[in-house]
Amino acid sequence: MKKILSALGLASLLAVTGLSSTGCEVTGGPNVPRSALEKGGVYVAYNNKYECTGCEQINKGDLILALNGSPVSSRADLRLSQLASGSPVKLSLWRPPVKDTPAQELEVEITAKPNSKLPPIEDAPPMFLVGASKLNEAPDWARKTLFGHASVATMLVNANGGILDGRQLYGKKHMILFWDWATREEQAQAAEMLQVLQLAQADLNNVGVDILFTHIQFPGNDRQRPMNDGQLRDFHKTHGKAELPGVPLYRFPNSTEYNKAREIGLEGSTTYIEYLRASPSIVLLDEGGIIRWHSEGIQTMPSDAKANSPTQYTIIEAIKFAQKSL
Repeated sequence: MKKILSALGLASLLAVTGLSSTGCEVTGGPNVPRSALEKGGVYVAYNNKYECTGCEQINKGDLILALNGSPVSSRADLRLSQLASGSPVKLSLWRPPVKDTPAQELEVEITAKPNSKLPPIEDAPPMFLVGASKLNEAPDWARKTLFGHASVATMLVNANGGILDGRQLYGKKHMILFWDWATREEQAQAAEMLQVLQLAQADLNNVGVDILFTHIQFPGNDRQRPMNDGQLRDFHKTHGKAELPGVPLYRFPNSTEYNKAREIGLEGSTTYIEYLRASPSIVLLDEGGIIRWHSEGIQTMPSDAKANSPTQYTIIEAIKFAQKSL
C-alpha cells in the first residue's frame, strides 16, 4: 500500500487533467447495523430453501449460533458436509428485532442436501452464509444497500469479449468499481481510481481478488449515454497508466445485447442496478458470494489520512479491506 501511495504522490491525476474530484459522501444508515451482528454466529445473507425441509423457518438476517449444540462462528463451521448432508440437523438461531417484534431465540430442525438449481454452480448450498464477525468488519460508510446480500443478478459485458453473470462471481473474491461519466467530476473520479487500481492489481491478484472496472449508466443520468466497448477502451488508454497492465473492463449490456436469461445471480430476480444510487460505487464480494463492502460516492478524508485526495482515500480503503479482510 505504501508503494501505491508513493506512486500516486508523484503527480496527482487532477493536476494532469485539470478536473475537480472533490466528490461528496452519500449519507444514510448502514444496511446491516452492528447491533444485528453483535450476537456473533453465522449470518444468513439469503435462504433459497432449495432441497431443504425446514428451511422456511429461517429468515434472511437470522444468526445461526449453533449446529447440533456446537457453537458456530464462520461459514466453514456450516460447510455442506455438515449443514446439507441429507440428515436432520438442529440449528440454534437468534432473530434480531423487527419493528414491534422483539428479538427471538429459536430452535429449528432442517434436512438439506446440495442442489443444482443455480447453474453453473454445482452443489449449491441451501443458504448463503457469512460469519457475523467477518461481516461486521466493514466500516459504516461501506454498508450501503447491497451490503450483506448474496451476489445479486447481473449481466456484464467484457469490453474484450465475453459475458459475466452474478453466479459466476460465486467461488472467488471480486472488487467491482461501478462508475458513470455523467459529469466531469465523475469522469475525474473514475480516472483517478483507475490508476490506483492499476497500481494495486498485482497485490490484489496475489490474494485472490479479481478487479472489474465496470461502466454503467446510473439512475438519474440523462446527460450521457452508456459507453460502448471502444469508448471504454479509449477511456482506459487516455486516463490509465500506460506503463502498467490494464484492468479488466466491463459494462452493462445495451438493448440489443441484453438477455434476461443471462441476467442471473444468487437472489432470484434481484439486480445490482436496483441498489446502485451514486457513482462511484465500490462492491467487494468474498468467495462465498457475500457482498462485504458497498460504498457510494467519495468519502470525507480524515486529517491523518496518507492519501492525496478524498477519491484516492475512498478507493485505497476498499483495496486495503480487500487485501486484509475479504
